[in-house]
Amino acid sequence: MSDWPIASEEDRGGRIGVHIVGTKVHKVLKWVFRETSSTDLGIDGEIEVRNEDMTSHGRIISAQIKCGSSFLKEVSDYGFVYRGSMKHLRYWLEHTSPVIVILCDPDDEKCWWVTIDLQKINIHEKGWSIEVPFKNELDSSATSTLIKIANRLQKKDLVELLLRDWLGWSFEHKLRLASIFASPSDYHWFSHLGSVDNEYFMIDYILADVKGFSEKTVQDMLHYAEYNHKQYGYVNFLLAFISESPIILQNIPEPQNILGVKVHYVPLLLELYEEPKLIEIGLDGKRIAFYENGNLLNDWAGEVKSNRKIK
Repeated sequence: MSDWPIASEEDRGGRIGVHIVGTKVHKVLKWVFRETSSTDLGIDGEIEVRNEDMTSHGRIISAQIKCGSSFLKEVSDYGFVYRGSMKHLRYWLEHTSPVIVILCDPDDEKCWWVTIDLQKINIHEKGWSIEVPFKNELDSSATSTLIKIANRLQKKDLVELLLRDWLGWSFEHKLRLASIFASPSDYHWFSHLGSVDNEYFMIDYILADVKGFSEKTVQDMLHYAEYNHKQYGYVNFLLAFISESPIILQNIPEPQNILGVKVHYVPLLLELYEEPKLIEIGLDGKRIAFYENGNLLNDWAGEVKSNRKIK
């Protein structure tokens, strides 16, 4: 064994990848690239988006960079297949800025990228994978798409806004939401308190992570639904189960009995592309759209039975 330090091929490839991406961001996109510290948290650098006049408004995309032929071996009809660790996936999905994975070919210095969104992830028994499209080259053609990604609201803020919109359609615009000042001072936990024809609804949501929905969070919410019922007599609790993955939404739990409370569980699909929205998922995974007359229709045609679970 040598008495001298040796740089591993993995380390060397990582450094090459960081330099390739940094050069492309500065030279081709004309944006700013900042390499992060060497701490292995799954983020190699930040891309700061600039406007056409070269001004920056602080919009950041975080990047994980993988360089070398080993990351380009597995392909599908449409792209490279990247496989990663569950700990990094959870970290990326909770990150305050959008995260992209960038695969680099060190020989011709080409790079391909994909956004880490749960709806694109394939969960396997021992991990997960995502397809990095061949069409997503890190070059000038990516500019407009990356700007849209950088300009996204944080997921939690976006969900709050979308949930209000969905509630309006769901209750045929009859639901009145109380402001934070109008809610009782001892009203616990929930995002909203609403009323329809003098019938009150306690309303909140739970966001899925890669493992699904937190059972502890659900139990905590049920506890406070019971508390609020005893304090104020509220008889409806609506809990929206929100995920970007239709598969995860197939596994929402059955509501538990709370004496005096009608518990509504509603599966909602979060779509972040094009026009962000929440879509209720009916039986057989069909999507439900709400119309002014209150009819439930899927995206194509015909009636769809709701998959709300009520107890």
